Amino acid sequence: MSTSAEFDDQVSFDEGIKSIRDDNCPENYIVVGHIENDPNRLTVLKVGEDVSDMPELFDDTQMMYALARYESTFDMSTTVKFVYFHWVGDKVSYVKKGRFGVVHGSVEEKLSPYHLFIETSSKEDFDKDKILQQLEENTGKKSKVIETVTSGMQQRGFTQTQLPKRGPATKSGPGIATGGAEIQIAPEVLTAVHDVKADGNDTTWMLAQYEGGDPKSPIVLESTGTGNIDEMKSHLCDDSAMYGLYRTTDKVDDIVTVKFTYIQWIGGKLKPMRKAKVSTNKGVIEKTFSPYHVSLFATEQSDVSERIVMDKITSASGTRSHVK
Repeated sequence: MSTSAEFDDQVSFDEGIKSIRDDNCPENYIVVGHIENDPNRLTVLKVGEDVSDMPELFDDTQMMYALARYESTFDMSTTVKFVYFHWVGDKVSYVKKGRFGVVHGSVEEKLSPYHLFIETSSKEDFDKDKILQQLEENTGKKSKVIETVTSGMQQRGFTQTQLPKRGPATKSGPGIATGGAEIQIAPEVLTAVHDVKADGNDTTWMLAQYEGGDPKSPIVLESTGTGNIDEMKSHLCDDSAMYGLYRTTDKVDDIVTVKFTYIQWIGGKLKPMRKAKVSTNKGVIEKTFSPYHVSLFATEQSDVSERIVMDKITSASGTRSHVK
C-alpha cells in the first residue's frame, strides 16, 4: 500500500478547492472521503455553502477530511480563515486507523494551507461559535492564559474545552493512551508535557522516544530543558523516532501570547520497518501532546530551527500572510 492518496476525479477536487478559496464564490466547505474503503483513493463528497451542514456528512465508521472557510474579526478588520478537519469516526477499528493513518500526510498536503487544524470524532467540534473562538485565540484577540488546574498543574494557553481529557490513572507502570493503535505512554512523559504547558514552570521543551528504540515498546521520556529549540535539537537521534513539545511566544498587536509546537522526528537512519510501525501510532501520540498550536514534521537537523517554528506560528496566528 502506498503512503499517498489520490483523487479519482482530480478536476472535481481542483474546482472545489478553488471555489472555497475564491472570495467571489459562495461555497465555504469541501468534504473528502475514501472510495470503497481504499486508503489510496479519494473522492469529493460535497462542496457546500453553509458550514453548519457539515456535521451530518460525517460517518462514524469512516476516516474523512474537510476544508472550511470562516470569517474572523481581528483589530476591527474581517479576515478569511481556513480550518482543516481530520475526521476519525469513533467506530473505526484500530487496524483501519493504522492503514489510513499512513496516507493522512498526503491528504493534509492537498488541503493545505490552513490556519487551524482540528482532529475529531465528535460532531460537536464543528460548532461554528466554538471554531471562531479558537480562531480568535490563535490570532491573539483573546487572552489564552487561564487558571485551569489539571492533575495538579496549570495548563497554559488553552480554553477548558481544549484541554486533553484525562482518564483514571493506572496503579503502576506506563499509562495506556487510547484512540488509535495501542501504545503505552510512560507517566513521566505526561508530566513533562504538563510542565512545558504550565505557567510558572521554566521547562520550555521536552522529548520522548520509544524505549530501546523499538516502536512496539512504551514511549518514555528522553530529556527536558529550559533553553531554546537548538538545545532540544542537540538531543535528536538519526536512528530514532522521537516526539517533542516546544514552548515559545508570538507577539500579536503588542500582546505576547504563548505558543506550543508539537514536533514529530523521524530520523533519516530509522529502519523502514520501524518507520511503518511508527506511522500507525501517529494519531495516539498526537493526542497525548495535544492541544498545541502548530506541528512540525522533521527528518533532518535542518528541518528544525527557531525560524521554521516561528514561520509556522506566525502563519497560523495571522501575524503574517498565510494563504498565497
